[in-house]
Amino acid sequence: RSEAASAASAAAEAHRAALEALAEAKADELGAAVAKVEMEAAAAEAALREAHSEAKQALEAANAQAVEELTASFEAQIAKQAEVVGELEAKVAALDAEWERKAEARAQAARSEAELKAQAAVDAAHTAEKEAHEQYLGEYKKRKEVHNKLIELQGNIRVFARCRPMVEQELKSGKCEDVTEFPAMDDIVVTKDLLTKARYEFDAVFKPNSEQEAVFEHVKPFVTSFVDGFNVCIFAYGQTGSGKTFTMDGPPENRGVNLRSLSELFALQEARAEEMNYEFHMSYLEVYNECVHDLLVENRDKKAKKQDLDIRQSPGGNIIPGLTVVPVAGTDDVLAMMDRGAENRAVGSHDMNEHSSRSHSILTITCVGTPKAAAAGLTAVSARLNLIDLAGSERISKTDATGERLKEAQAINKSLSALGNTMSALVTGGRHVPFRDSKLTFLLQECFTGDGKSLLVCALSPETDNLNESVGSLRFAQTVSQVTASSRQRCSNCGDKLCKDAKSGGHSSKAADEPSSGKPKGKRARSIALPSPR
Repeated sequence: RSEAASAASAAAEAHRAALEALAEAKADELGAAVAKVEMEAAAAEAALREAHSEAKQALEAANAQAVEELTASFEAQIAKQAEVVGELEAKVAALDAEWERKAEARAQAARSEAELKAQAAVDAAHTAEKEAHEQYLGEYKKRKEVHNKLIELQGNIRVFARCRPMVEQELKSGKCEDVTEFPAMDDIVVTKDLLTKARYEFDAVFKPNSEQEAVFEHVKPFVTSFVDGFNVCIFAYGQTGSGKTFTMDGPPENRGVNLRSLSELFALQEARAEEMNYEFHMSYLEVYNECVHDLLVENRDKKAKKQDLDIRQSPGGNIIPGLTVVPVAGTDDVLAMMDRGAENRAVGSHDMNEHSSRSHSILTITCVGTPKAAAAGLTAVSARLNLIDLAGSERISKTDATGERLKEAQAINKSLSALGNTMSALVTGGRHVPFRDSKLTFLLQECFTGDGKSLLVCALSPETDNLNESVGSLRFAQTVSQVTASSRQRCSNCGDKLCKDAKSGGHSSKAADEPSSGKPKGKRARSIALPSPR
């Protein structure tokens, strides 16, 4: 058995070896066949690639030939079409030339008649324009006459009252009450005590909540009169801290009467540019302790004493030799000059006002208007606009002023009392008005004589602590409102009602050269109730 098993195992091993040999032989045979097939495939691919290249070259050659043939055909067609287009253009040019010849012939035939009609139309237009311009100038002169006649009917001297609002400090104190009432549009009532009330009526009354723009709307007609050739004076009166400077100057974000008037002035200049040439010049001065100071002096040493200027008379009115006068062409120019003047102006502080004006300031704009050639019917104009911020009237006992401040307060009250005496004399119609009692009234003389137009803005404080000062200001404003046109017909140089120069228009050259002495001339007029120093 063992031998048989060994024989069987050997036979199986031989059989497996034979099979493996056979498999290897078959594998070698199959590998040779695959290699042959791969060689044949590579040869076929190379033959195919060569055939493809030859076909591609043949196709490109055929395409190139076809393109050349088509290009030649298209070029031939384009040349033929170009010949046709050239022939058509020649025909169109011929037709255009023929049309132009015919149009020129037609235009030539109608030109004579058209030119005649056109010339007639132009002549008619020129005639109509001339008539319209003449009519405009006529209406312009009528408007000017009507406007200034209206101002005269309303009063060449008009008086407004403006009451400032209670300030925060007054409201918080609990001791101050509002003593003002406004029962009607142009009335103000002041409560003096539990049993007494005083009523005052003016041309316009502005409540504490009134806006700067509303005030200026009433001032605007005076600016128009100034550009029309009338001397105009606008000034604010009232105790210190009553809002005069706010009304006249105002802060940069809410300007007052001064700058708004100047803006309106230059707007009127632009609106009338086709009829008139206007030139404006500006001066700015202050009356401080009865001395006249130029506020536009450049590079002034603030520690040096200011020069006191003289006031002299001339046939054209009072003049101040040496006063700086600068040309202005717009509000920017005026603002620059106002800023310079503000730096030079005298201010101080006391118990009633931290930044109180210690002088009267007068900003003067001079206007010279000349008609243009196209407005031959108009006349040249020359006038002055005075914008005045008076220093505040004040009771010395309330300000606790001493030293230099006391001297300033006394000078302010003296000049304001002289202004009150002047107004009283104008109201009573006396033969002589004491304009020379102070430098202030002497400077304002032209504002209250002749056909000039003046506006007083009376500034008021509404609270009880300033009751006496407010009543005094209202009485002064009431006195000014009573000045009549007849009382203004006086000599602009001496103030006399019966002076022969009141009709002739001025004094002799001798009087024109006399400086003001600041002393009373003639009989003193009756005094009126004003806040007096205590």
